[in-house]
Amino acid sequence: MNETDPRVIRTRRLLLDAFAGLLKEKGFRAMSVQDIASRATVNRATFYAHFEDKYALMESFIRTGFQQRVAEELSRSAAFTMDNLRLLIGIVLEYLVQVESNQCRGAKQHAEPLFETIIQDELYQILLSWLKQPPPADVRCWAARETAAVAMSWAIFGAGLQWSQSRRNTPAEEMADQMVGLLTHGLFQAMEIEPTQAH
Repeated sequence: MNETDPRVIRTRRLLLDAFAGLLKEKGFRAMSVQDIASRATVNRATFYAHFEDKYALMESFIRTGFQQRVAEELSRSAAFTMDNLRLLIGIVLEYLVQVESNQCRGAKQHAEPLFETIIQDELYQILLSWLKQPPPADVRCWAARETAAVAMSWAIFGAGLQWSQSRRNTPAEEMADQMVGLLTHGLFQAMEIEPTQAH
């Protein structure tokens, strides 16, 4: 299947839109493949030509939704800068709050491990693409880029998830600033602790 074919893109969009509507109306467990196909005005064979089952459609729904949210504020060619890292963290925080408060919550509730894996993987891919760019000549790299991307993506997602599910007493902008400090300056510097005091 040609992923760039306008007909394929249109059919997938119909299926994703149908899924979103049914998720809000019926919930994930109650909807069937036939419900989704009927709402999208396609037959079951067309559904299965695009997705293995409704779980695969849910994975695409979560991944596509997050990718679109990121693309609204960050270009694919964005470089690794403090401003872009702060922006990415802010996007994650806002996205997680949105998920907690609207129809996406239904997908998250029925596939929490999948949801977490997808969002963390998307963050990993963004961060890894940034970290693969050559560092400045005066910067010495102490960790493999893959290790750094894994650690940073889980830190952003984990802290963002905890923040989105709490009372959110700390504004998103301040939370993003704190996380940028931790991720780029290290624990001791961000907390203004002398390393000798940390034993």
